[in-house]
Amino acid sequence: MNWHWKYLIFPPAHISNAAWLAVSLAITLALVVVIVVGAWHRRYIYNRLISTLQAMERGGPVRKLHLLAGGELGAIGRLIDSLSVVGVAEREDLHRQSINFQTLLTALQQPVLIVNLENQVQLANPRATELFSISPDNTSRAFADLLHNTQIAELAAIARTGRTPPARQVRLSLLSGIRTMQVAMYPIVEDKTVTGLFLLLDDQTDALQNIQIKADFAANASHELRTPLASIRAAVETINETELEDAETVRRCLSIIEGHVLRLQLLVQDLLDLSRTEDSRALIRMDEIDLEEVRPIILDMFGSLAADKNLALRFVIAPNARIIRGDERLIMLILKNLIDNSLKFTNNGFVEVRWRRQMRATLLPVNNADSGGTQPRPPGMVEVLVLEVQDSGCGIPLEDIHRVFERFYTVNRSRGGADRGTGLGLAIVKHAVAAMGGAVELDSQPGVGTTMRCLWPMPPNNNDKVPADGI
Repeated sequence: MNWHWKYLIFPPAHISNAAWLAVSLAITLALVVVIVVGAWHRRYIYNRLISTLQAMERGGPVRKLHLLAGGELGAIGRLIDSLSVVGVAEREDLHRQSINFQTLLTALQQPVLIVNLENQVQLANPRATELFSISPDNTSRAFADLLHNTQIAELAAIARTGRTPPARQVRLSLLSGIRTMQVAMYPIVEDKTVTGLFLLLDDQTDALQNIQIKADFAANASHELRTPLASIRAAVETINETELEDAETVRRCLSIIEGHVLRLQLLVQDLLDLSRTEDSRALIRMDEIDLEEVRPIILDMFGSLAADKNLALRFVIAPNARIIRGDERLIMLILKNLIDNSLKFTNNGFVEVRWRRQMRATLLPVNNADSGGTQPRPPGMVEVLVLEVQDSGCGIPLEDIHRVFERFYTVNRSRGGADRGTGLGLAIVKHAVAAMGGAVELDSQPGVGTTMRCLWPMPPNNNDKVPADGI
């Protein structure tokens, strides 16, 4: 036993027992305090370490420990502080990437789907959600329905093996109708294992329809040009063969040439009018127009033709519709084509032009002149201008009503000469009305007559010019 330990048991002779007992108790108490405080401090540090690690595990905000302790606990604390800084930076980076990814998916006009190997949709951008009617309770059915398509099922089978199949053009039957999609499918691979599929779809329906429309337009225009040109060439050859000796034949041939040249003039003019109404770069002037000034122009333009056919031509203006707003060039184009069409197919009775204003729900279908589609406007009420051209003519058969606004379509192709027309008039009307933000409605009954109804919203009372595609 060392010398100093014995004094704790046997006090020196010069110190009283009471004093020595007090010193011993103080030393013992100090040791107890040190032991208790040390234990508490270690527990405190342990708790901070554990709470910090738990916060890091949850991905929540982490405060630095800033431990001043040395030894192993201090080293562990400093290591955790370093890891928390790295973890916060990584979480912020992941958060930014997630926001960027969501923004990209939302901005994409192409439908995007991410599905797992159980065919459940894990992620769909808004376009895909709308197109495939995806909701939380049908995430499995949405992709399973697509797999009924043989081509998509083949793409999925290839992608599940880890290979990327070439994109395919697929026709899909959806709630919105038959759509043609370019489907690209990619495997999602983690640790060399396929865990899901990434689908990118590109709706090519409208593009293909536009290509077909252009092809049909070129074919129809070529046909419409070929017929009068062939007739003109035949008439010229006949004149050459007669060597101008048969005056009656020459006059008949010249009459044929004149008729077909007139038809070519009308065709070219209609093509130019159609091109102008379809030009989205054109500026539409919504000017103030007095219909009382338009009335004599129309009656003078078509009065003699109506009189030759013994038809009553009427131009009726409601009291609240004398002053209207619209593009005067387009309105005259609409009137010219509608009245000319009515006079052409009416042999007795009347042709009546009526103008009025009315309040109408704004679910105003803007029909596509080629495909028959509509672009509904937001619901509500709005004041619209209504132009009606009614006739007591032969009417339009029910099977032809949905096609009369197609380019070059004529209800009765057996008609020839001036009675047949170019087949562009109603397409011009539809595009001209749409350029002013309106729609065209058609009511017809074979043997009774036809009513063409054009509606467009009344614009604000100003003279601003607006682009044709902005109405």
